[in-house]
Amino acid sequence: MQEKKPRRGIQSVEIAFRILSVMQSSQQAMALKDLAPLAGLTASAANNYLVSLVRIGLAAADEKPGHYRLGPAALSLGVNAIRQIDGFEIVRREIPSLRDTTKRSAAVTTWTDDGPISLFKQDGDQRGAFEFRTGLIPMLTSAAGKIYAARLPLNLTMHLIEREWDAAFGGKVDARKFKEDAERELKRKGYATLVRSDLSGYVSIAAPVLDWNGDVRFTLSLAGTRASMKIEPSSDHVKALLDSASNATQALGGKTEGHH
Repeated sequence: MQEKKPRRGIQSVEIAFRILSVMQSSQQAMALKDLAPLAGLTASAANNYLVSLVRIGLAAADEKPGHYRLGPAALSLGVNAIRQIDGFEIVRREIPSLRDTTKRSAAVTTWTDDGPISLFKQDGDQRGAFEFRTGLIPMLTSAAGKIYAARLPLNLTMHLIEREWDAAFGGKVDARKFKEDAERELKRKGYATLVRSDLSGYVSIAAPVLDWNGDVRFTLSLAGTRASMKIEPSSDHVKALLDSASNATQALGGKTEGHH
Protein backbone atom coordinates (compact mmCIF):
# COMPACT_ATOMS: atom_id res chain seq x y z
CA MET A 1 0.00 0.00 0.00
CA GLN A 2 1.31 3.42 -0.91
CA GLU A 3 1.71 5.82 1.98
CA LYS A 4 -0.31 8.98 1.73
CA LYS A 5 1.87 12.00 1.10
CA PRO A 6 1.25 14.92 3.44
CA ARG A 7 -0.90 17.45 1.64
CA ARG A 8 0.89 20.53 0.46
CA GLY A 9 -0.12 23.68 2.24
CA ILE A 10 0.82 27.30 1.91
CA GLN A 11 3.75 27.83 4.25
CA SER A 12 3.36 31.62 4.37
CA VAL A 13 -0.20 31.24 5.74
CA GLU A 14 1.14 29.04 8.54
CA ILE A 15 3.91 31.54 9.34
CA ALA A 16 1.40 34.41 9.40
CA PHE A 17 -0.68 32.40 11.85
CA ARG A 18 2.38 31.95 14.09
CA ILE A 19 2.72 35.75 14.27
CA LEU A 20 -0.99 36.14 15.12
CA SER A 21 -0.68 33.44 17.81
CA VAL A 22 2.23 35.28 19.44
CA MET A 23 0.22 38.53 19.45
CA GLN A 24 -2.80 36.71 20.86
CA SER A 25 -0.77 35.48 23.84
CA SER A 26 0.12 39.03 24.90
CA GLN A 27 -2.11 41.34 26.96
CA GLN A 28 -0.81 44.44 25.18
CA ALA A 29 0.80 45.57 21.93
CA MET A 30 4.17 43.93 21.27
CA ALA A 31 7.41 45.38 19.95
CA LEU A 32 8.49 43.89 16.62
CA LYS A 33 11.88 42.95 18.13
CA ASP A 34 10.13 40.85 20.84
CA LEU A 35 7.49 39.42 18.54
CA ALA A 36 9.80 38.18 15.75
CA PRO A 37 11.92 35.66 17.75
CA LEU A 38 8.81 34.21 19.43
CA ALA A 39 7.39 33.54 15.95
CA GLY A 40 10.74 32.03 14.86
CA LEU A 41 11.47 34.84 12.40
CA THR A 42 14.01 37.58 11.83
CA ALA A 43 12.76 41.11 12.47
CA SER A 44 12.79 41.96 8.76
CA ALA A 45 10.83 38.81 7.81
CA ALA A 46 8.27 39.46 10.56
CA ASN A 47 7.98 43.06 9.38
CA ASN A 48 7.13 41.92 5.82
CA TYR A 49 4.35 39.67 7.14
CA LEU A 50 3.03 42.43 9.41
CA VAL A 51 2.69 44.83 6.46
CA SER A 52 0.21 42.37 4.88
CA LEU A 53 -1.50 41.48 8.17
CA VAL A 54 -2.07 45.19 8.90
CA ARG A 55 -3.34 45.74 5.35
CA ILE A 56 -6.07 43.08 5.76
CA GLY A 57 -6.91 44.14 9.33
CA LEU A 58 -5.74 41.01 11.19
CA ALA A 59 -3.00 43.11 12.85
CA ALA A 60 -2.82 46.80 13.69
CA ALA A 61 0.06 49.21 14.31
CA ASP A 62 -0.09 50.55 17.84
CA GLU A 63 0.31 54.20 18.88
CA LYS A 64 3.73 53.18 20.23
CA PRO A 65 6.07 53.12 17.20
CA GLY A 66 7.24 49.65 16.20
CA HIS A 67 4.52 47.93 18.29
CA TYR A 68 1.72 45.73 16.92
CA ARG A 69 -1.49 44.20 18.25
CA LEU A 70 -4.36 42.17 16.85
CA GLY A 71 -6.54 44.16 14.46
CA PRO A 72 -10.31 44.61 13.99
CA ALA A 73 -10.57 41.69 11.54
CA ALA A 74 -9.13 39.34 14.21
CA LEU A 75 -11.78 40.52 16.69
CA SER A 76 -14.48 40.00 14.08
CA LEU A 77 -13.24 36.44 13.43
CA GLY A 78 -13.29 35.68 17.16
CA VAL A 79 -16.81 37.03 17.61
CA ASN A 80 -18.09 35.04 14.63
CA ALA A 81 -16.33 31.88 15.80
CA ILE A 82 -18.20 32.18 19.12
CA ARG A 83 -21.49 32.65 17.27
CA GLN A 84 -20.85 29.44 15.34
CA ILE A 85 -20.44 27.33 18.49
CA ASP A 86 -23.44 25.05 18.30
CA GLY A 87 -26.10 26.09 20.79
CA PHE A 88 -24.27 29.18 22.07
CA GLU A 89 -27.00 31.65 21.02
CA ILE A 90 -29.63 29.61 22.89
CA VAL A 91 -27.57 29.59 26.09
CA ARG A 92 -26.49 33.23 25.78
CA ARG A 93 -30.14 34.32 25.98
CA GLU A 94 -30.29 33.08 29.57
CA ILE A 95 -27.60 35.53 30.72
CA PRO A 96 -29.53 38.85 30.62
CA SER A 97 -32.54 37.36 32.43
CA LEU A 98 -30.30 35.65 35.01
CA ARG A 99 -28.43 38.92 35.62
CA ASP A 100 -31.71 40.89 35.88
CA THR A 101 -33.28 38.38 38.27
CA THR A 102 -30.28 38.16 40.61
CA LYS A 103 -28.59 41.59 40.10
CA ARG A 104 -25.28 39.65 40.09
CA SER A 105 -22.66 39.16 37.38
CA ALA A 106 -23.62 36.26 35.09
CA ALA A 107 -21.52 34.39 32.52
CA VAL A 108 -21.60 31.48 30.07
CA THR A 109 -18.56 29.25 29.68
CA THR A 110 -17.60 26.36 27.39
CA TRP A 111 -14.73 23.86 27.26
CA THR A 112 -11.78 24.07 24.85
CA ASP A 113 -8.51 22.13 24.56
CA ASP A 114 -6.84 24.98 26.49
CA GLY A 115 -9.35 24.81 29.34
CA PRO A 116 -12.65 26.52 30.18
CA ILE A 117 -13.28 29.75 28.30
CA SER A 118 -15.79 32.45 29.23
CA LEU A 119 -17.69 33.43 26.06
CA PHE A 120 -20.15 36.06 27.24
CA LYS A 121 -20.89 37.90 30.47
CA GLN A 122 -23.01 40.69 31.87
CA ASP A 123 -21.93 42.57 34.98
CA GLY A 124 -24.14 42.84 38.03
CA ASP A 125 -24.78 45.78 40.33
CA GLN A 126 -21.43 45.35 42.10
CA ARG A 127 -18.46 46.51 40.06
CA GLY A 128 -14.80 45.62 40.49
CA ALA A 129 -13.43 42.31 41.67
CA PHE A 130 -16.80 40.60 41.47
CA GLU A 131 -17.15 40.77 37.72
CA PHE A 132 -16.36 37.89 35.40
CA ARG A 133 -13.82 38.26 32.65
CA THR A 134 -14.07 36.80 29.17
CA GLY A 135 -11.33 34.49 27.87
CA LEU A 136 -9.67 31.51 29.55
CA ILE A 137 -10.65 31.01 33.18
CA PRO A 138 -8.97 28.91 35.89
CA MET A 139 -9.93 25.34 36.80
CA LEU A 140 -9.05 25.60 40.49
CA THR A 141 -10.43 28.99 41.42
CA SER A 142 -13.70 29.21 39.46
CA ALA A 143 -16.99 27.42 40.07
CA ALA A 144 -17.27 26.71 36.32
CA GLY A 145 -13.77 25.16 36.35
CA LYS A 146 -14.89 22.79 39.12
CA ILE A 147 -17.80 21.60 36.95
CA TYR A 148 -15.46 20.68 34.08
CA ALA A 149 -13.13 18.96 36.58
CA ALA A 150 -16.09 16.94 37.85
CA ARG A 151 -17.64 15.99 34.53
CA LEU A 152 -14.72 15.56 32.10
CA PRO A 153 -12.23 12.65 31.98
CA LEU A 154 -9.16 13.29 34.13
CA ASN A 155 -6.80 13.01 31.14
CA LEU A 156 -8.35 16.22 29.70
CA THR A 157 -8.12 18.30 32.88
CA MET A 158 -5.21 16.92 34.93
CA HIS A 159 -2.41 18.93 33.28
CA LEU A 160 -4.37 22.19 33.73
CA ILE A 161 -5.15 21.49 37.40
CA GLU A 162 -1.52 20.54 38.11
CA ARG A 163 -0.12 23.57 36.26
CA GLU A 164 -2.40 26.02 38.12
CA TRP A 165 -1.64 24.44 41.49
CA ASP A 166 2.10 24.57 40.85
CA ALA A 167 1.90 28.24 39.78
CA ALA A 168 -0.15 29.21 42.86
CA PHE A 169 1.35 27.05 45.61
CA GLY A 170 4.32 25.15 44.16
CA GLY A 171 4.55 21.36 44.16
CA LYS A 172 2.07 18.68 43.10
CA VAL A 173 -1.66 18.46 43.68
CA ASP A 174 -3.78 15.31 43.79
CA ALA A 175 -5.85 16.08 40.67
CA ARG A 176 -7.90 12.88 41.16
CA LYS A 177 -8.98 14.01 44.63
CA PHE A 178 -9.86 17.49 43.30
CA LYS A 179 -12.03 15.80 40.65
CA GLU A 180 -13.70 13.48 43.16
CA ASP A 181 -14.50 16.33 45.57
CA ALA A 182 -16.00 18.36 42.70
CA GLU A 183 -18.02 15.33 41.55
CA ARG A 184 -19.44 14.81 45.05
CA GLU A 185 -20.49 18.44 45.37
CA LEU A 186 -22.09 18.50 41.91
CA LYS A 187 -23.95 15.25 42.53
CA ARG A 188 -25.21 16.36 45.92
CA LYS A 189 -26.34 19.88 44.96
CA GLY A 190 -26.55 20.10 41.16
CA TYR A 191 -24.15 23.09 41.15
CA ALA A 192 -20.59 23.98 42.19
CA THR A 193 -19.47 26.73 44.55
CA LEU A 194 -16.23 28.65 44.91
CA VAL A 195 -15.51 30.78 47.98
CA ARG A 196 -12.20 32.65 47.89
CA SER A 197 -10.23 32.42 51.10
CA ASP A 198 -8.82 35.94 50.72
CA LEU A 199 -10.36 39.12 52.14
CA SER A 200 -12.30 40.02 48.97
CA GLY A 201 -15.23 37.83 50.04
CA TYR A 202 -15.62 36.71 46.41
CA VAL A 203 -18.00 33.80 45.76
CA SER A 204 -19.21 32.17 42.56
CA ILE A 205 -21.68 29.42 41.74
CA ALA A 206 -22.01 27.50 38.46
CA ALA A 207 -24.39 24.94 36.99
CA PRO A 208 -23.92 22.68 33.95
CA VAL A 209 -25.90 22.93 30.69
CA LEU A 210 -26.19 19.44 29.20
CA ASP A 211 -26.78 18.27 25.63
CA TRP A 212 -28.79 15.26 24.40
CA ASN A 213 -25.88 12.92 25.28
CA GLY A 214 -25.82 14.15 28.87
CA ASP A 215 -22.45 15.84 28.25
CA VAL A 216 -21.67 19.32 29.60
CA ARG A 217 -21.82 21.73 26.67
CA PHE A 218 -21.77 24.99 28.63
CA THR A 219 -21.86 26.26 32.20
CA LEU A 220 -23.79 29.20 33.59
CA SER A 221 -22.24 31.12 36.51
CA LEU A 222 -23.06 33.87 38.97
CA ALA A 223 -20.53 35.89 40.98
CA GLY A 224 -20.87 38.17 44.00
CA THR A 225 -19.69 38.57 47.59
CA ARG A 226 -20.43 36.44 50.64
CA ALA A 227 -22.56 39.33 51.91
CA SER A 228 -24.51 39.84 48.68
CA MET A 229 -24.94 36.29 47.36
CA LYS A 230 -26.29 33.29 49.20
CA ILE A 231 -24.87 30.00 47.95
CA GLU A 232 -26.88 27.42 49.89
CA PRO A 233 -29.39 25.27 47.93
CA SER A 234 -32.45 27.10 49.32
CA SER A 235 -31.28 30.56 48.18
CA ASP A 236 -33.02 32.57 45.45
CA HIS A 237 -29.68 33.05 43.67
CA VAL A 238 -29.12 29.29 43.43
CA LYS A 239 -32.71 28.65 42.34
CA ALA A 240 -32.42 31.28 39.57
CA LEU A 241 -29.14 29.74 38.38
CA LEU A 242 -30.54 26.18 38.34
CA ASP A 243 -33.70 27.37 36.54
CA SER A 244 -31.61 29.05 33.82
CA ALA A 245 -29.37 25.98 33.43
CA SER A 246 -32.47 23.78 33.21
CA ASN A 247 -34.07 26.04 30.54
CA ALA A 248 -30.86 26.04 28.47
CA THR A 249 -30.43 22.26 28.85
CA GLN A 250 -33.98 21.64 27.63
CA ALA A 251 -33.48 24.06 24.71
CA LEU A 252 -30.40 22.03 23.65
CA GLY A 253 -32.46 18.84 23.77
CA GLY A 254 -30.81 17.62 26.97
CA LYS A 255 -32.38 16.15 30.06
CA THR A 256 -32.10 18.00 33.35
CA GLU A 257 -30.51 15.81 35.99
CA GLY A 258 -32.28 15.40 39.30
CA HIS A 259 -30.24 16.33 42.35
CA HIS A 260 -30.79 15.88 46.06
